[in-house]
Amino acid sequence: MIEVFVSEKLVVRVPCAVIEHEGKILAGQRSAALSFPLQWEFPGGKLEKGETDEEGLIREIREELDVEIEIIHKLPVTVKDQGWREIVLVPFVCRLRSHVITLTEHEQVLWLNPEELPSIDWTEGDLNIIQNYYDYLSIKL
Repeated sequence: MIEVFVSEKLVVRVPCAVIEHEGKILAGQRSAALSFPLQWEFPGGKLEKGETDEEGLIREIREELDVEIEIIHKLPVTVKDQGWREIVLVPFVCRLRSHVITLTEHEQVLWLNPEELPSIDWTEGDLNIIQNYYDYLSIKL
Protein backbone atom coordinates (compact mmCIF):
# COMPACT_ATOMS: atom_id res chain seq x y z
CA MET A 1 0.00 0.00 0.00
CA ILE A 2 1.29 3.46 -0.92
CA GLU A 3 0.47 6.26 1.47
CA VAL A 4 0.35 9.81 0.26
CA PHE A 5 0.38 12.65 2.71
CA VAL A 6 -1.50 15.71 1.59
CA SER A 7 -0.92 18.80 3.63
CA GLU A 8 -4.07 20.43 4.90
CA LYS A 9 -5.13 23.65 3.27
CA LEU A 10 -4.60 26.70 5.43
CA VAL A 11 -7.91 28.38 6.28
CA VAL A 12 -7.64 32.05 7.24
CA ARG A 13 -10.68 33.69 8.80
CA VAL A 14 -10.76 37.45 8.14
CA PRO A 15 -13.49 39.63 9.64
CA CYS A 16 -13.90 42.92 7.78
CA ALA A 17 -15.95 46.09 8.19
CA VAL A 18 -18.32 47.77 5.77
CA ILE A 19 -18.22 51.07 7.65
CA GLU A 20 -21.15 53.42 7.04
CA HIS A 21 -20.91 57.11 7.91
CA GLU A 22 -23.25 59.88 6.75
CA GLY A 23 -24.51 57.79 3.83
CA LYS A 24 -21.04 56.80 2.60
CA ILE A 25 -18.95 53.65 2.82
CA LEU A 26 -15.25 53.43 3.71
CA ALA A 27 -12.85 51.74 1.28
CA GLY A 28 -9.19 51.18 2.16
CA GLN A 29 -6.43 50.90 -0.42
CA ARG A 30 -4.02 48.07 0.35
CA SER A 31 -0.34 48.85 0.78
CA ALA A 32 1.94 48.38 -2.22
CA ALA A 33 3.97 45.96 -0.08
CA LEU A 34 1.06 43.55 0.60
CA SER A 35 -0.57 40.88 -1.52
CA PHE A 36 -3.09 42.44 -3.93
CA PRO A 37 -1.03 45.68 -3.92
CA LEU A 38 -2.96 48.94 -4.20
CA GLN A 39 -6.30 47.19 -4.63
CA TRP A 40 -9.21 48.31 -2.48
CA GLU A 41 -10.75 46.39 0.40
CA PHE A 42 -13.02 46.66 3.37
CA PRO A 43 -10.68 47.06 6.38
CA GLY A 44 -10.18 44.15 8.72
CA GLY A 45 -7.75 41.34 9.31
CA LYS A 46 -6.93 37.87 10.56
CA LEU A 47 -8.23 36.59 13.85
CA GLU A 48 -5.88 35.98 16.73
CA LYS A 49 -6.16 32.76 18.72
CA GLY A 50 -9.31 32.63 20.84
CA GLU A 51 -10.98 35.71 19.33
CA THR A 52 -14.53 35.81 18.04
CA ASP A 53 -15.15 37.43 14.66
CA GLU A 54 -16.51 40.51 16.40
CA GLU A 55 -13.60 40.82 18.85
CA GLY A 56 -11.07 40.41 16.05
CA LEU A 57 -12.79 43.00 13.88
CA ILE A 58 -12.92 45.61 16.64
CA ARG A 59 -9.22 45.01 17.38
CA GLU A 60 -8.19 45.12 13.71
CA ILE A 61 -10.09 48.37 13.01
CA ARG A 62 -8.53 49.92 16.10
CA GLU A 63 -5.06 48.82 14.88
CA GLU A 64 -5.53 49.79 11.20
CA LEU A 65 -7.59 52.98 11.48
CA ASP A 66 -7.33 54.01 15.15
CA VAL A 67 -11.11 54.30 15.47
CA GLU A 68 -13.82 52.57 17.44
CA ILE A 69 -16.73 50.92 15.63
CA GLU A 70 -20.15 49.60 16.47
CA ILE A 71 -21.13 46.37 14.71
CA ILE A 72 -24.64 46.60 13.24
CA HIS A 73 -25.24 43.55 11.04
CA LYS A 74 -23.37 40.46 9.84
CA LEU A 75 -23.35 39.92 6.06
CA PRO A 76 -22.94 36.50 4.37
CA VAL A 77 -19.48 34.96 4.51
CA THR A 78 -17.39 34.93 1.30
CA VAL A 79 -14.85 32.15 0.71
CA LYS A 80 -11.97 32.60 -1.74
CA ASP A 81 -9.89 29.54 -2.58
CA GLN A 82 -6.32 30.52 -3.43
CA GLY A 83 -5.08 26.98 -3.94
CA TRP A 84 -2.77 26.67 -0.96
CA ARG A 85 -5.10 28.55 1.36
CA GLU A 86 -8.72 29.50 1.74
CA ILE A 87 -9.64 33.03 2.79
CA VAL A 88 -12.93 33.22 4.70
CA LEU A 89 -14.12 36.84 4.66
CA VAL A 90 -16.63 37.60 7.40
CA PRO A 91 -18.11 41.05 6.69
CA PHE A 92 -20.02 43.19 9.15
CA VAL A 93 -21.89 46.43 8.51
CA CYS A 94 -20.55 48.88 11.08
CA ARG A 95 -20.68 52.52 12.05
CA LEU A 96 -18.04 54.74 13.58
CA ARG A 97 -18.05 55.52 17.29
CA SER A 98 -15.00 57.79 16.92
CA HIS A 99 -14.30 59.77 13.77
CA VAL A 100 -10.62 60.73 13.44
CA ILE A 101 -8.98 58.08 11.24
CA THR A 102 -5.23 57.50 11.46
CA LEU A 103 -3.91 55.13 8.80
CA THR A 104 -1.35 52.56 9.93
CA GLU A 105 -1.57 50.00 7.09
CA HIS A 106 -3.55 51.40 4.16
CA GLU A 107 -2.16 53.73 1.48
CA GLN A 108 -5.34 55.81 1.66
CA VAL A 109 -9.07 55.58 2.33
CA LEU A 110 -12.03 56.87 0.39
CA TRP A 111 -15.60 57.54 1.42
CA LEU A 112 -17.91 56.44 -1.40
CA ASN A 113 -21.64 56.54 -1.96
CA PRO A 114 -22.98 52.97 -2.20
CA GLU A 115 -23.56 53.30 -5.95
CA GLU A 116 -19.92 54.38 -6.42
CA LEU A 117 -18.45 51.22 -4.85
CA PRO A 118 -17.92 49.38 -8.20
CA SER A 119 -15.92 52.33 -9.59
CA ILE A 120 -12.62 51.32 -7.93
CA ASP A 121 -10.37 48.24 -8.22
CA TRP A 122 -11.48 45.93 -5.38
CA THR A 123 -9.91 42.61 -4.43
CA GLU A 124 -11.93 39.70 -5.79
CA GLY A 125 -13.29 38.68 -2.39
CA ASP A 126 -14.48 42.19 -1.62
CA LEU A 127 -16.53 42.29 -4.85
CA ASN A 128 -18.79 39.59 -3.36
CA ILE A 129 -19.14 41.64 -0.19
CA ILE A 130 -20.34 44.62 -2.24
CA GLN A 131 -23.10 42.52 -3.80
CA ASN A 132 -24.12 41.18 -0.37
CA TYR A 133 -24.12 44.74 0.97
CA TYR A 134 -26.43 45.84 -1.87
CA ASP A 135 -28.74 42.93 -0.99
CA TYR A 136 -28.70 44.09 2.64
CA LEU A 137 -29.54 47.66 1.60
CA SER A 138 -32.46 46.52 -0.57
CA ILE A 139 -34.02 44.67 2.38
CA LYS A 140 -33.23 47.47 4.83
CA LEU A 141 -34.88 50.20 2.73
